[in-house]
Amino acid sequence: MTVYELAKAYSPRLWSAERIEALVAAGKLTQAQAQEIMKEE
Repeated sequence: MTVYELAKAYSPRLWSAERIEALVAAGKLTQAQAQEIMKEE
């Protein structure tokens, strides 16, 4: 699984918005991907 797929699966139950933003800062997710994941919450 990719980081994006994991984030979609585990957010928000196990991965908070702060965790998603940390992945963006680390270059593992794009800002667009993060917005899509957080929109689904």
